[in-house]
Amino acid sequence: MNVMIKLRDFSVRYPGNPNPALNDLSLGVEPGESVLVTGPSGSGKSTLALCITGFIPHAVYADTKGNITVNGVNPQEAGVYELAQFAGLVQQDPEGQFCTMRVRDEIAFGPENLLCTPEEVISRVNWALDAVGASHLKDRPLTHLSGGEKQRIALAAVLAMKPKLLIVDEPTAHLDPRATASLLKLFQDLQSQSDLSLMILEHKPWRFKDIATRVIELKDGTVTKNVPAYDVFPPRRKQPRTSRYGDGRRELLLNVECITQRYDKRTVLHDVSFQVQSGKIVGIMGDNGSGKTTLLLSVMGLIRPERGKVWLRNKDISALPVSTRARDIGMTFQNPNHQLFADCVWREVVTGPLVQGVAEDECRVQAERLLESFGLPEFRDRHPLTLSFGQKRRLNLAAVMVSNPSVLLLDEPFIGQDRASADNIILLLEQIASLGKGIVLVGHDPDLMAECCDRLIFMEDGQITVDAQTEEAFRELERRGEYDYLPSWWGA
Repeated sequence: MNVMIKLRDFSVRYPGNPNPALNDLSLGVEPGESVLVTGPSGSGKSTLALCITGFIPHAVYADTKGNITVNGVNPQEAGVYELAQFAGLVQQDPEGQFCTMRVRDEIAFGPENLLCTPEEVISRVNWALDAVGASHLKDRPLTHLSGGEKQRIALAAVLAMKPKLLIVDEPTAHLDPRATASLLKLFQDLQSQSDLSLMILEHKPWRFKDIATRVIELKDGTVTKNVPAYDVFPPRRKQPRTSRYGDGRRELLLNVECITQRYDKRTVLHDVSFQVQSGKIVGIMGDNGSGKTTLLLSVMGLIRPERGKVWLRNKDISALPVSTRARDIGMTFQNPNHQLFADCVWREVVTGPLVQGVAEDECRVQAERLLESFGLPEFRDRHPLTLSFGQKRRLNLAAVMVSNPSVLLLDEPFIGQDRASADNIILLLEQIASLGKGIVLVGHDPDLMAECCDRLIFMEDGQITVDAQTEEAFRELERRGEYDYLPSWWGA
């Protein structure tokens, strides 16, 4: 049997970085094998994927040495076009690989470049969209999709190429639990029908225990573990979070009343109302496209709702611009690249206070503390765009928190985080909440949401259908049959 992927003493070093991103890596993947690659943020997972698919060195420059072959081809010598005929990569940031403006055109782009007939292109588009459960999105502009919908379209665009090797970089990061379960079944079906080789780069390996045959762990660019999948550690089992600071008398910080929002003729929010008290962490869950991100953007003022009001400390801020709201409300976007502006990590963290007229010396201690808390001090002088996806996300959080806002709106803060980093974020959020701040976070991981949220909101089709204390919310979801949204330990 031919080896699909083979690396021997393979190393990668990015310009200006003294430490290698991959260091003397030796590993192999057989046809039809399903390999899970895990490890901390910045351990080299995404770099490995870029090398296998030829983006390094043909699109992203880096120094390489050692031997690498993919389906018998050396990706260091072959062009990306040649590799794309049998190897597909779904990147961590789906927007980073979009080439067109509409869903239909995006799926067709690959087959058209493979010179498929028009009939074959149409067939592949329909098959790929159906495979990822996105046929209803066929005529949508890409800009009108949620983060999870974009991730499904990016996967469909690669599947339409009919690759022999599929590499997916955190494929469930933006997906709701229901879509995650469907994705796992899709991978199983694809491998049962062909010798598709599957490489999954993931921070939460337990999600893929049933489909992975092997687990490779990377740390600092080296292989620290290469074991059968059944040796993968299980998920944590913890009880839902209860307030550690008592309820006492709490201030009403944020009051959202009857927000309605439409995109074109489609209603994405319908009379949505909720409140956030001081010291509380409120989680929002729901299917991709249910309106979670739109709700945060409406509260922040980045989009103006057709109807409804937003109150902050009993003051109507509905007509205030984003610049004014940003003095008391901080927000991190779903895509970390959308709020990176400076040319180095340190400048990124202090930009907010500087724009608001605060001297750098006044925020220096807080900025340094946050960099330390998020494990970023060694990257102080690095350009933000050279960080890993998870590191960029933590940088976003530091840049928002340094201004000490009263309310934090966090859109999927755990994306791209390994277990230790997620634990650190939860601890920091709890500390912030204990100071009387209010936190609203959108998330898709029921285990993490159970650990950090005092209250859970569940959204369906632009409406809130559940709003209760965390444990009661999970009980209600169980009564409704929403089993994909229950923590892994629920009922154990």
